[in-house]
Amino acid sequence: MTKIKKRGVARPGSIKRKRGPGRPPARGGAAMAKADIVHRALGLCHLESLQSVSIVRVANEMGVTPALIHYYVGGRDRLTSGVMNAFYAALVAELPPPTPDWRADLTAVFGTIYDFYIRFGGISAYLMSHNRFRVFQLVDPGERDFGALFFERVIGSIRIASLSAESTAMYAHLLLQHVLSSAYQQASRQLPEDHQDFLVSRLQNLKPTEAPNTFFVLESFAALGGHEAFRAGLNIIADAIGMERHSSRNASTTGALRRTVEKAQSRSRY
Repeated sequence: MTKIKKRGVARPGSIKRKRGPGRPPARGGAAMAKADIVHRALGLCHLESLQSVSIVRVANEMGVTPALIHYYVGGRDRLTSGVMNAFYAALVAELPPPTPDWRADLTAVFGTIYDFYIRFGGISAYLMSHNRFRVFQLVDPGERDFGALFFERVIGSIRIASLSAESTAMYAHLLLQHVLSSAYQQASRQLPEDHQDFLVSRLQNLKPTEAPNTFFVLESFAALGGHEAFRAGLNIIADAIGMERHSSRNASTTGALRRTVEKAQSRSRY
């Protein structure tokens, strides 16, 4: 008797199920997490601008597919914000603890920020031309916004000078702009000392009678370095804070004295 083979019936365990939605496999089966991707991208920002650190760039760096980066991190904004949050987390960890001396605290805080911005020149380059994720970040439930924590510490270093909210906001803006532009110039080699030979050589094309001010200052200007320029600017802003603080205290004392005198005069009338 001839046996008839049944077609279309597979043996138990031989059915191939269609892969459902879930985590895409990494090349070579390597395990991966969002933190791994973000920190690899942050590492690229020592030299590369964050703006150029794309999902494809990170995928190539890690030897995985862009789809895998998308799965763990999300879109480009999520990647950028994740890198900024990791950057601020590392920066906050290096900021000094608060001290009651407002000037010492301010100098220490912004000196640390300056050094950190130089270390991550790609972050400085990004912040110089982009507003998104300068402070507040896109965080998932359970994640901490370290950009917000960074801003809180910065404001605290100025607020202990006991100025008004308006003055505190203005000085915070001036200090943040100063530290960022100073660090960016240092990291991107845009300082006068980086082009000293060229600048001084231009003197031979000028006549002292036609450009007396340039002849007076050019050699000194060409020798300017980043660190001393940053410290000078920081001291100028701190001096302004100190002067306003002194003026407000004098005004407060004068106002209190005036109210006391007026109160005494009012009593003497009766």
